[in-house]
Amino acid sequence: MQKVYYQDTYLKSLTVKVTEVTLQEKNTIVKTDKTIFYPECGGQCGDQGTLGENRVLDTQKAEDGDSLLILEKDADVKVGQELELKLDWSHRYKFMVIHTAQHLLSGLLYTLFDIGTVSVHQGNDYLTIETNQSEIDKKKLDKLIEVANEKITEGHEVLYHEMSHQDAEALGLRRSIKVSGDVRIVEIEGVDRIACGGVHVSNTREIKLIYLCGTELIRGHVRLYFCCGQDALNNAFSSLDLTHKLCTIFSCKEDEILTSITNLQTTLSNTKYERDRAQKELAVFEVKSAMDADDVCILEAKEGADLACYAHALDNISDIALLVFCREKDKTRWLMGLKGKYEKIDFNGLRSSLLPKIGAKGGGRAPIYQGSATCTDKKILDEFKEAFRKAL
Repeated sequence: MQKVYYQDTYLKSLTVKVTEVTLQEKNTIVKTDKTIFYPECGGQCGDQGTLGENRVLDTQKAEDGDSLLILEKDADVKVGQELELKLDWSHRYKFMVIHTAQHLLSGLLYTLFDIGTVSVHQGNDYLTIETNQSEIDKKKLDKLIEVANEKITEGHEVLYHEMSHQDAEALGLRRSIKVSGDVRIVEIEGVDRIACGGVHVSNTREIKLIYLCGTELIRGHVRLYFCCGQDALNNAFSSLDLTHKLCTIFSCKEDEILTSITNLQTTLSNTKYERDRAQKELAVFEVKSAMDADDVCILEAKEGADLACYAHALDNISDIALLVFCREKDKTRWLMGLKGKYEKIDFNGLRSSLLPKIGAKGGGRAPIYQGSATCTDKKILDEFKEAFRKAL
């Protein structure tokens, strides 16, 4: 198979002849006499696009290194056909940019800080580089991004060299060569050289922008997350737009946004505390107002009420048998409190004799029990309330 993607990485379409068609359970696998479709390899995604009228879902690498086009199961393709092979160019170009950015970053990590690359992943959202370090100082990461973007702006050419394995080894590359025989060297002029079989852009200017999204520790190694290319520009514009909107909302300058948000969080936290305190006080008032002469309180709370507030009422009352319902669309939440002279009542007995009447489940620990019921019918719940009172 002639690998035309090595001769011209920017060629978007090519007329090819089908040489093999293999039917599998879920897909049709096609080989052609030549190809511009790069197969998934070395962390770079396989190409997508079309073969004639058929959609190419993915491109995988055969054992002999050829590109296998992964088509839908019912693809109409026959050996000997000449069809147009057409790349999904936005998909291909995105990963050419990401792959070149990875070379740039891994090269700079090595030359600036003697940090090696263990593995890489070129994903739709992020480029990740797993390093051989257990920790990396933030100042080094800041310097990495600064220099990487300088190299992008300077416009370094990306060059390819075919040479013998011996000559390639003599270059002192930052990573050992994984293939035997002749070697393909990818060089970012004046920045990095590495043995690689992938496809890349022709100049670092095409990367446009790189920034660090985050880090994590995995398998004892620091993994770095990057955004690059057009995605990085789009995200930068979105972040700038968000910053301007926040400045408008808070009527502040950019360097004051964090302080404004922190102040808002404090205010919300204080407001929530005061709201919760007021809800507890209101629940205590409701319970005390609804208690009868026998220290029994049965009431129905408003939909969405926090029943835990009613449990707080037991802290202020010595003797009480409390039953609170809260009916919602598809269930009824309940809370039961048995304190003081009512603590002798066996809740397990109530659970087996009363709760099944309303399809209720739940439990707890004296003096508070709670759960939910499938019944929401007011008449049946009223009957349950009376049964509860009689059981006392």
